[in-house]
Amino acid sequence: MSSNAHHKYLFYAELAKLVTAGFGIREAGRVLQDTHLPGPQQSLLKLMQTGLEQGKSIAESFAADPGVVSPLECSIIGAGERGGRLAQAFRHLADYFELLASTRAEAIKAMIYPTVLLHLGILLGGLPGAILNGESTQSVLTGIAIQLAIAYPVGFVIVMVSRSLLKAAPTHAGVDGFLGGIPLIGKARRDLAMARFTRVYHTCLLAGLSMQETVTSATTAAQSGRIAAAGASLIDTLKTGDKLGPVFLSSRAFPKAFARSYATAEESGMLDQDLARWAELFQQDALRGAKRVSAAIPKIFYGLVVAFVIWKILGFYQGYYAGLEQLGE
Repeated sequence: MSSNAHHKYLFYAELAKLVTAGFGIREAGRVLQDTHLPGPQQSLLKLMQTGLEQGKSIAESFAADPGVVSPLECSIIGAGERGGRLAQAFRHLADYFELLASTRAEAIKAMIYPTVLLHLGILLGGLPGAILNGESTQSVLTGIAIQLAIAYPVGFVIVMVSRSLLKAAPTHAGVDGFLGGIPLIGKARRDLAMARFTRVYHTCLLAGLSMQETVTSATTAAQSGRIAAAGASLIDTLKTGDKLGPVFLSSRAFPKAFARSYATAEESGMLDQDLARWAELFQQDALRGAKRVSAAIPKIFYGLVVAFVIWKILGFYQGYYAGLEQLGE
């Protein structure tokens, strides 16, 4: 995933640079084709070029393979394409995937040492006691294999449950709320969801899309079950012709400071400027939060590993003193 995010960051950054310089999207694609892109970026480029050759829009071209390009990307690209702000849309995506790639890379790097320590604890933790008890090499290896056979499935289950929850969160408000309540991780997820929401909302406003389409695109892009549920109330309010400020203020899905700011910006006609400011703020908060999570998770894991090693050491000494007492008797 981190490699995928890294390649998407590079791909969208290059597209943003070329489009900003005045290249048309087809010409930009040809320029990138000549640079012999790596495989993942080549797949994105081929997806775009194939769709354009078939007469599709840029967003429709990317949307042809949901497994490669997410609804978030299609929403931002579609809004930028229709509003003549394609370069800005590509820059938004480049910033977003740079954030994902950098934080995931930091988290993986920080997890290496605790993982090695865990295996050392399993391999060496029971060795002194085995030697003291005169166990055979085969018995020691069997004990280590049993501990590893327990550790790996437990780790696999934790990973799979986490992935299931993350997959359900964009459409299930309860799951999203549960994840949002987890210390550190919840705050980072909420900031990232709001960064996506405000980025797409701002892009759609600049593109001149209808408010109903703007809200729909932004709530979909947020990938948050709570924001998606709040989006239904926003759409209902738009259908009655009322302003959205009071709905933002009454909803628990949005930070109060943002909701108040939206309400005053709506009254003053400065939504585009206000959303641009909030998009940048949430992006920065999400980056800081992701870095804190990347730093905290390995420390927590490290603490658990240290506790495991200490438990093994205490178990050894307990057995050692018990053996001495038996000898004394």
